[in-house]
Amino acid sequence: MILVCGGVKGGTGKTTTAVNLGIERVRRGAKVLLVDADPDQESLTDYIANREERKAEPSVSVIQVKGTTTSKSLVALSKDYDDVLVDCGGFDSVELRQAVLICQAWVVPLNPTQMQVWTMPKLKEVLDGANAMRGDAQLTAYLLGMRLSTNSLNRARSDLDAVAQEFEGFGVLATVIHQRAAFERAEALGLAVTELEKPSESDRKARDAIAMLHDELFGRQPIARRTGGSDGR
Repeated sequence: MILVCGGVKGGTGKTTTAVNLGIERVRRGAKVLLVDADPDQESLTDYIANREERKAEPSVSVIQVKGTTTSKSLVALSKDYDDVLVDCGGFDSVELRQAVLICQAWVVPLNPTQMQVWTMPKLKEVLDGANAMRGDAQLTAYLLGMRLSTNSLNRARSDLDAVAQEFEGFGVLATVIHQRAAFERAEALGLAVTELEKPSESDRKARDAIAMLHDELFGRQPIARRTGGSDGR
């Protein structure tokens, strides 16, 4: 699978999502390639470089792909891996538009604040542009509740559903990721939150959320939740 983590606003948690998913996928036995497709920053590359310096296991492969040949490069790379996870920059980039032309899944981390909701028309434009060229292989973009306050779960889910209902072509993932210090601590160590030793209760909740997201995207729980449906919890 080629999975894109991308949006058109910075700071929404795209790299955090991609790297934690990628490491967890490797831990479960898949051959995974992380792709840094951000033309302005190299956050994903730096994250894995820190991991390598600390000799964390398992090792995770990362490569930079940029420019107008991004789609061709991703298709070629995917032949050698079970999964390719692509981290795109937080703006309407060539790389994002190229990646969504050929991916099987597009995850859009989003905290449903007004500032982030304002990006939806641009995301809709990108999605529609891709689907106009994808023929029968139409793509659904899935909103991931990301960096949510631990006190606003029910409202956040309702807000995400409302956003997806307004913009055709978008669904909502059942998993939500709360703002937790575990993610910053894991980043400093070059780890995924699922690898933290002696986890606190908050760490375990972050770990469980990433595990649930992994299963929703790759395993036991297929991407099936649409707006207005039950999340099973």
